[in-house]
Amino acid sequence: MTGHMGNYGYDMMGYGGMFFMLLFWILVIVVAYLLIKKLLEQNKTHGGEEKSALDIAKERYAKGEITEEEFEEIKKRLI
Repeated sequence: MTGHMGNYGYDMMGYGGMFFMLLFWILVIVVAYLLIKKLLEQNKTHGGEEKSALDIAKERYAKGEITEEEFEEIKKRLI
């Protein structure tokens, strides 16, 4: 029987088409998951970088928060 709904509505697509559509959506979900995971890892590494004590001292000296003598003293203690 091959009438209007003789093949139970799978005339155009068939079971193979359903399989490839399911495979396509699984692929889309996996790619989206991997992209989100990569973006989150990038944010952790860039946002969570800890500065060394010497880097902090350099920044404070550059901003004028400490004098050159204070900076040199800090540097001597750290190195």
